Amino acid sequence: MKERAIEHMNSDHHDTVVAFCKRFGSFKDVSNVKLTDMNEDGLIITCDQGEVFAPFLQKASDGNYKDAIMTLYRSIDVGNGLEKIEAGMVDFVDSLKTVVISSVHQDMQCVGSYAPFVKIDDAIYICLSSVAEHYHSIKANPNKISLLFIEDESTAKTIFARHRLSIKGEAKFIEDEALRNEIFDKLAEKNPKESAIKQLRNMSDFYIIKVELKDGRYVKGFGAAYNSKGLKLSQAAGESNPHRKNPHGHNPHGHNPHNPHQK
Repeated sequence: MKERAIEHMNSDHHDTVVAFCKRFGSFKDVSNVKLTDMNEDGLIITCDQGEVFAPFLQKASDGNYKDAIMTLYRSIDVGNGLEKIEAGMVDFVDSLKTVVISSVHQDMQCVGSYAPFVKIDDAIYICLSSVAEHYHSIKANPNKISLLFIEDESTAKTIFARHRLSIKGEAKFIEDEALRNEIFDKLAEKNPKESAIKQLRNMSDFYIIKVELKDGRYVKGFGAAYNSKGLKLSQAAGESNPHRKNPHGHNPHGHNPHNPHQK
């Protein structure tokens, strides 16, 4: 188990190993950084410049290195690396062309959809047609919207922790014709191969909607979640690992989930 954890850290979280090496070592620059061992007290990291010991904040009891590593990472990351993570979040949003939209219809039913978008400053602008269901749900409840920017499945290391930003917002329909044209120009610039944009901008049923971003949650992977206000990260979110194994090794609900008639 320990060997697998070491291999996982070196292959999938090497940037974290480097961060530990820089934080707990006395070296200005480091190279060929590698996690070589770990015990209940901390991590042993080697690099060309020497060996570094990164102490856990609490002993890793019962070989639970994952929680200990996450807690240690948060302790050095929130104060020192938040700006870098925030910049990575913004770059991630900018890399996408569409956003998933959750809205609420007049009858309070949820509506799931998506739309092309552009980002200007800290606001998101989406393009919707008035014949689409989500146009009417956003019109009915402009302050009940959530946007999801999410990594493509094909590039994700795991489908259980896809890179994503989920954020609440408030919609405002753009009536200014000059601003509408500006947004269509930016959509065309962002999507140069989409010839349909030129046609859509001349159709009266296509609207530009500004979404002012509110509270959100940015997730980089397992144990790496951050709260946000708009596109500004405020703090690391929650405990290091809220998930717990079932100690009895069976269905925690006490019945067979495949038998709906079982009481």
